[in-house]
Amino acid sequence: MAFFSILFTVIRSPRFLVPFGFALGGFFLYLTVRGIDWGEVRTHLAGTAPAAVVGAVAIMLFSSFLRAYRWRLMWATERVTTWRLFTVEMAALGLNNFAPVRLMDEPAVLTMLTLRDKHPAPTVVATIVMTRVQDIIFSMVFAFAVIVFEPRIADFAGPAIYLSGILIVFFVLLLNLGRVARRVPILGRIPGLLTYEQTISEAMQRRKQVAATGALTIVYSLLLGPCAWVLAQGMGVEISIFQATIVTLGAVFFATALPGLPGAVGTFEIAVVEILALWDVPRELGIGFGLILHLVLLGPTTLFAIVVLPREGIGLMQGWKGIIQAKQQDE
Repeated sequence: MAFFSILFTVIRSPRFLVPFGFALGGFFLYLTVRGIDWGEVRTHLAGTAPAAVVGAVAIMLFSSFLRAYRWRLMWATERVTTWRLFTVEMAALGLNNFAPVRLMDEPAVLTMLTLRDKHPAPTVVATIVMTRVQDIIFSMVFAFAVIVFEPRIADFAGPAIYLSGILIVFFVLLLNLGRVARRVPILGRIPGLLTYEQTISEAMQRRKQVAATGALTIVYSLLLGPCAWVLAQGMGVEISIFQATIVTLGAVFFATALPGLPGAVGTFEIAVVEILALWDVPRELGIGFGLILHLVLLGPTTLFAIVVLPREGIGLMQGWKGIIQAKQQDE
C-alpha cells in the first residue's frame, strides 16, 4: 500500500507531469513528422478552400455555444447567462493550450464564476461534475457504436472505453458525495458540501432539464463531425461524416487524456493521421488536415483566453504557475 501511495503522489506531482508531458508530446511529434514530405504537405495546405475553414470554425463555435447552453440548464437556483458561461468556458479551455497538462480549465472557471460573479463554489463544482458525467457517458456510447459500425477502429476505441469507465465511476462517486459523506464522517467536514449536494439533488429532480441537457450533449458533440467533414471536403480528404466524427472525437479524446506539449501539438496530429490511415488517407494529406483541424478547434479558444482572461484578472502564465503552486502545496 505504501508503494502505491508513493507512486500515486509522484505521478500526480507537477514536477513529474510537466517534464513527462513535454517528453511524451515530443515523442508523438517525432512519430508524426518522421519521414514526411513537407513539400507535399504545403501543397495540401495551400490548396485548402478558405470557405471550408470558415465553415468549420462557424460549426465549432455553434457547437461550443450549445455546450454552454447545456451547462446553463444545469443551474437550478443561481442566475447566469449562456453567453457568460460560453465566454468563461472558451477562455478556460484556451488556458489549457498554454500548458503541457490540461488541468487548468476547471480552476479557471471556478475562479471566474466565484470571485468575479460571486456564485457559490459548491454550485459551480456541482454543475461542472454533472456536465463531465454526461460527456463521459456520451464518449462511452459513441465508442461502442464505433466498434459496431467501424470494426477497424476497435484498437483505438478499446483504451478509450476503459478510461471512460474509470472516469464515470469517479464522477458517479462525486455525484453521490453527499450520501457517501453521511457514512464517512470525515468527509462531512468538507466546506460547502451541503450546498453542493443540494445543487446536485435539485438538478437531478428536474427531469425535463436532465433530458434536455443529455440531448444537447449528443448534438454538440456530434456537430464536431460535420465541422471536420466540411474541412475535409475543402482539402480533398475523402471520408464520410461518420468517419469525420470518429477522427475528431478520437483525436480530441486522445489529446486531452494524455499530457503532452502545450496545445497538444503532435499528440492531436498523430491521432488524426493514424485514424485516417485506416481509410487509406496518405500521411501528408492527413497531417495537413490534422494541422488545420487542430487550428479550427483550438484557435478560437486560444483567442478567447488571450482576450477574456486579462479582463478577469487571470494572466496566462500566472494561471499556469498558480495551478502548479497549488498542487505542490496540496502535496
